[in-house]
Amino acid sequence: MVDVAKRLRRLAAALVGLRQLQGLIGLVGLIGLVASANAASPSAREVVQNTSDGLLALIEEARGYAEEDPERFFVAVEALLNPVVDFTGFARNVMAVHYKKATQDQRARFAETFKWGLVRSYALALTGFSDGEVVLVPADRPPRKPKRERVKMEIRTSTGEVYPLLYEMGLGKDDVWRMRNITINGVNIGLTYRSQFASAATDSKYGGDLNKVIEAWSNVVQSNAEQEAEKAADGEDAQATSTDEVGS
Repeated sequence: MVDVAKRLRRLAAALVGLRQLQGLIGLVGLIGLVASANAASPSAREVVQNTSDGLLALIEEARGYAEEDPERFFVAVEALLNPVVDFTGFARNVMAVHYKKATQDQRARFAETFKWGLVRSYALALTGFSDGEVVLVPADRPPRKPKRERVKMEIRTSTGEVYPLLYEMGLGKDDVWRMRNITINGVNIGLTYRSQFASAATDSKYGGDLNKVIEAWSNVVQSNAEQEAEKAADGEDAQATSTDEVGS
């Protein structure tokens, strides 16, 4: 049984890693974002609510082959997510001011690198889901903008802990709602990646060369994730030691 609560406490560190994302959070980052190709312009909440079964079915099917043939699983997840995740817009926001400086080729290459990094991270984590419940939270107020909406969900573990998720959805010109960002347990993923890209773009090791930053993107994120994971682990160990001392 996966220790869901413990893995979620390490969320901030794991979430920004392209190869380190583990456990339930990988599922939640994707769940509900797979819209049916035949759906007639579902609402943002319907995209989140009505497609969970399809994704869960994919996860169950993948348990039989993902370990032996992970590329097949990655491709399947990408095919499901591509219509309803605005990878290009997500990547553009991550590049921020550097987007205007980038060439069309650089923009396209980063968007593709960014997309597959996310797909692989979450896909690898999907099969780790074994506990907890994902619940759509009723909207507390109507959206301020007709083409922007925030959809809230919660992870409710078997031990009674609750972790919030917030999907930022945008309505495209084709009337399809797509995810543009996600905040999980207070961690804004878009801002986290943006900060990392800005740091890499000014790092002397890349000399301000966006091509080098793009090529090294997965390593940049991985390095930050491992550092944060170590900090999170140290914090948990310190907390456990403190608790043991109090109880002794």
